[in-house]
Amino acid sequence: MKKALNILLILLGFFFFFGCDEHAIPEDANTVNLFTINDTHGAFVSDDYPGMENVASVIKKLETNYGRFIKIANGDIFQGSYVSNIHFGLPLVEALNLLEFDCFVIGNHEFDWGLDKIAQYKDGNPDNGEANFPFLAANIVYKETGERIPWTEDYAIIENNGYRVGIIGIIGSGLKNSIASAMVADYEFLDTKPIVEELAYELRNEENCDAVVVAAHDYQNFEIRYFANLPHESRIDAIITGHTHRLVADAEERDDGYSVPVIQCDDKNESVGAVIIEMDEAKNPVNAKIIHERPSDYHGDKRMSALLDKYRADIEEGNRSIGYTPEYLSEGRIGRETAKAMHEKYGVDVAFINTGGVRESLKTGPIRIKDVFEVYPFDNRVVLTEVSGSQLTGLASQSGYLYAHPAFSSLEIDSNKTYRIATIDYVYTGSRYRPYFRNTIREDRELMRNVFIEYIEDFYQK
Repeated sequence: MKKALNILLILLGFFFFFGCDEHAIPEDANTVNLFTINDTHGAFVSDDYPGMENVASVIKKLETNYGRFIKIANGDIFQGSYVSNIHFGLPLVEALNLLEFDCFVIGNHEFDWGLDKIAQYKDGNPDNGEANFPFLAANIVYKETGERIPWTEDYAIIENNGYRVGIIGIIGSGLKNSIASAMVADYEFLDTKPIVEELAYELRNEENCDAVVVAAHDYQNFEIRYFANLPHESRIDAIITGHTHRLVADAEERDDGYSVPVIQCDDKNESVGAVIIEMDEAKNPVNAKIIHERPSDYHGDKRMSALLDKYRADIEEGNRSIGYTPEYLSEGRIGRETAKAMHEKYGVDVAFINTGGVRESLKTGPIRIKDVFEVYPFDNRVVLTEVSGSQLTGLASQSGYLYAHPAFSSLEIDSNKTYRIATIDYVYTGSRYRPYFRNTIREDRELMRNVFIEYIEDFYQK
């Protein structure tokens, strides 16, 4: 159903925005070519989702038809799959290197392991992996000093078909709430609007860029309209978005009559995108074309074979079956079963996890290691603590955001009793739940994902 809907959206976007003849770009036109992926979430090798070998084939076709593309990875690229997670994104870094990506925008899920884990890819040491492209984070600063992260850049300037193109990389200023508080405590996400206006002016007037692009890991209509209507000296020629996992092929009309293209792709390589901007003799954009491609329609590019072979043992381990489900397991069912596993393992009174931490359901059939990583992509650690009855009542009031073990009933809470709790670090430190853990002692234990794997293995070994 989802893939059918994606096809329909692609066709609608094409016909409504670019279907008319006046939007067609002549073969001999002078163009700025942009290629983008977003929210890949670790989809390194093809399985349930297209892998980077399929993305490589899309790039090959586009560059055969249109010439060299500027390639942009627009956030949330590394985290989410077994092979990528166990190597902290290194397989994806190597894939982007191989495919000659030009820049990478830091998204909210790049914080999930702590930024130090990806900082190593820009430390100049090839022994721990090194990205051949800049990491962009124009509005991320250290909270204490207000200074930019030293291994990131505000923008990248790339030559394409004789044009000088500036790419400004930003993250949504409101996305701190999508990150575990401990992982983002030292950082601030500044308001993007004045930063983009200032940097666009700098790129045009000091760096002599012919075109300026905003790559935002976010999708906010008011922000998009603001960028499209910046003053002439700070004008934006294309807006690349991410984060919402929506297929977007849209445009915002600019004062000079140019329609600024706005693009986003689905998550996990279900679609990838391109923007082709036709330039006139004065190096001004006159027309733009958006293309979405589905990598699943392509065979894997053999150029990726050696890289896939490098991680073959890990790929096979990810495919190892640890159990079997005779029925479909919804996210809610999995969440409650995980809370039950924690309840049993630690012998606590109550176990909670957050609903947002369960990211996939499980289909009928074998349960593989990689499936569990799709369900639980975050490295959430179990936390044991004790709370009063009144604190537990407060937690129970957040039931719309929490899964509890099936035997728990908020009606049986004794306000005079102290309860032993098993939860996860995201809940324990999260702003929504923090008041209910005030003045408690925290004991960190195993990763929640490993508790669930152990629970499944034990069940099928009985």
